[in-house]
Amino acid sequence: MIAILQLIRWKNLVLINICQVAIIWSIYSLSQITLPVFFYLICTFCFAASGNIINDIFDIIPDEINKPHKLIVGTKISIKKSYIAYYTFNIIGLIFVIWASLLLNNYIFFIYGVPVMVLLFFYSKYLKGVPVVGNIIIACFTSFSLLFFLILIPNSLEQKQIIITLALFAFLINWTREIVKDIEDIKGDKKANLNTLPILIGTKRTSNIARIITFFSLLFLMILLYLSDKIFFKIYILITLILPLSYIFIILKKSQKKHDFSKISKILKFIIAFGIFTILFT
Repeated sequence: MIAILQLIRWKNLVLINICQVAIIWSIYSLSQITLPVFFYLICTFCFAASGNIINDIFDIIPDEINKPHKLIVGTKISIKKSYIAYYTFNIIGLIFVIWASLLLNNYIFFIYGVPVMVLLFFYSKYLKGVPVVGNIIIACFTSFSLLFFLILIPNSLEQKQIIITLALFAFLINWTREIVKDIEDIKGDKKANLNTLPILIGTKRTSNIARIITFFSLLFLMILLYLSDKIFFKIYILITLILPLSYIFIILKKSQKKHDFSKISKILKFIIAFGIFTILFT
């Protein structure tokens, strides 16, 4: 059981659900956590869990080099049991997607289930090693997990703008983190014959691309800072987002070792969480 929890990265999944609940609470109200919305939270957890599992299954070779101390599939849990867990989470997710669709009488929601499941599989199997495309796909998943609130809950124009703004920020930061992770994992990815961006154009050029995206993220935050008249919101944005991102923008220029990019990836992970929690100031 412990191995399964490690395999699905349960702490990350719980954080995602907490962020989703925080968004509902801040933009709408806790009364909007209806049965369909609750089912959506379960679906998000299940599909993200299955995505983590299938990614680890196909990443055994590069992970033996990149993350030997974190290798779970084939060590703590067999490949067969990993596949069983993968199919189990997908089935549970699909059940709740169908159930939510029936309750909402809106089958647009059903398209959330099957395409996500299929894309996560194809990403892990084929697209992860495709330069840029694989990174953008994963960044989009995070954005879409927020945009689906536009379908699940009735929205005013202001609420739509907030959700879209959050989704855009989440996309930019996750895109940066995916690029940084590719640089971090370059050694193992080469052994697995993947063709990620740093393998294709080199670490330095890839770092520069990450810096460009980071710059636009900072520009986006500076605009928010300028437009807001809430002092506590400004302080929060400055301390938890702008300063850490500025630090990343600076150190990306001189980062060369795996340890450097691991550090940057961890900081970006916290920035994603802090970014979502800006919603508490709306």
